[in-house]
Amino acid sequence: MFLGALILHFICFYIDHSVIKNRSFLIIIYGISGILYICYLANLDEVVLSYDENWGYITGIRPGSYDLLSRAWVALLALASLGILIREYFNKENSPIMRKQILVLFLGTFLPVLQGVITQVYFSAMGKADIPVTSTSLTCFSFASVIALRKFKMFDVSSSIASGKIVRQIENGVIALSPEHKIVYLNPSACKLFGVDMHNGDFGTLKALFSTESDYKNFLNDLGLQLSKRKMESCSTKLISKNGKPLQILFTASAFDYGIGKKGSLVIFNDITELKEANHVIQLVNKRYDFITRASEEAVWEWSFKDQTIFWNENYEGLFGHKAPLGKTPIQHWANHLHPEDKDHVLGKIKKHVSQKLETRWEERYRFRKSDGTYANVFDKGFIIYDEHGEAIKMVGTMQDLSKIKAYIDQIERQNQEFSEITWMQSHEVRAPLSRLMGMVDYLKEYGFDEDADKQFLDEMAASCKELDHIVHRIIDRAQKVRN
Repeated sequence: MFLGALILHFICFYIDHSVIKNRSFLIIIYGISGILYICYLANLDEVVLSYDENWGYITGIRPGSYDLLSRAWVALLALASLGILIREYFNKENSPIMRKQILVLFLGTFLPVLQGVITQVYFSAMGKADIPVTSTSLTCFSFASVIALRKFKMFDVSSSIASGKIVRQIENGVIALSPEHKIVYLNPSACKLFGVDMHNGDFGTLKALFSTESDYKNFLNDLGLQLSKRKMESCSTKLISKNGKPLQILFTASAFDYGIGKKGSLVIFNDITELKEANHVIQLVNKRYDFITRASEEAVWEWSFKDQTIFWNENYEGLFGHKAPLGKTPIQHWANHLHPEDKDHVLGKIKKHVSQKLETRWEERYRFRKSDGTYANVFDKGFIIYDEHGEAIKMVGTMQDLSKIKAYIDQIERQNQEFSEITWMQSHEVRAPLSRLMGMVDYLKEYGFDEDADKQFLDEMAASCKELDHIVHRIIDRAQKVRN
């Protein structure tokens, strides 16, 4: 009574049909079978038996019972199973090996099911005597199916079902190689990667996937080491797809029984082409970032709110002298080195920036204690990073030591002060003796010079010239001091 349900269940499970995941489907096929079986047992009418010289006693249909309906239900489930097998055989998404399996299962059940439908359902419905050849025929074709399954190395159907599901669904590429390194199987992921038609039974040799002879030899060497268990870690190699795209592959391999004492190779691999390219880009970006941070002389930092730690780049130690093991310090390390007069203001402003979830740049000028005890004037700036829920998770920024800039500004201010004093000397101290000399020169032009009467007048002129020369030398000395 349950034969039809079991066949349909097995076929759906074997081909991984979506209906097998529906509990209602299983409840229906086994539920109806169970109800009909209960009806069969509950019927207390005598079993109808007829005798045939060739077949012996034959069970017949009891009048007014559900016996014919029960046979029809079993036949319906068996025919549905054959229909599913036919459809899957012509489904090009299935691999050639699986299609052979389906064909063997179909041939092994077609004639017994057909005979059962005709001799036990149709004949009974027409009032004719049953011909009990179904069980005999089913037994013969079961032996034929076993022989065929052994021929195609598919006797362990249950493990084939499980492994087939896994291999088809995993994203890793899987290649099965013969002892001569001919490709005998590619899973869908491998076919997609290499641009191979998975419905084509002849995948060619593995050597065709390598662009150079040396790459192929290196692969065979690593493959041999893995198969001999002398090299368990993953190996990398370079392959090329059918459309000429170069691929970077990370693979592992193991041996499997290929038959007649020979061993095949099962290679599982990951395509790391994009990862390699991304890693190359990351290395370039990191180098550029390193060069930029070195050139900028700024301490780049990243504050993790969750761990309450700050990651520093190498400029931090160079600028402030503090060592950061593995580039990381507790947040308290930074807070403890703030100037006492600036600490509350700086921490309060950061807390306000985070609590208000501002997306603008935080910046502040404060004094930061260096390892030698002196304080550096710094300009700190950063941005807060939020997660998808709008919560602050980290803050990144740069801290610049303004001490040199401040010293340079102070120097410029001192120079400006010197230049102001020089200008004052030029406009005031030089003007007094120069005015006297100009007055004396005007007097001489007007009245002439009398050596006896104007001797004191000449002494005054000489004193004014000496005073003017002294002032000029002072101006020169101060200007030289500013230049130095």
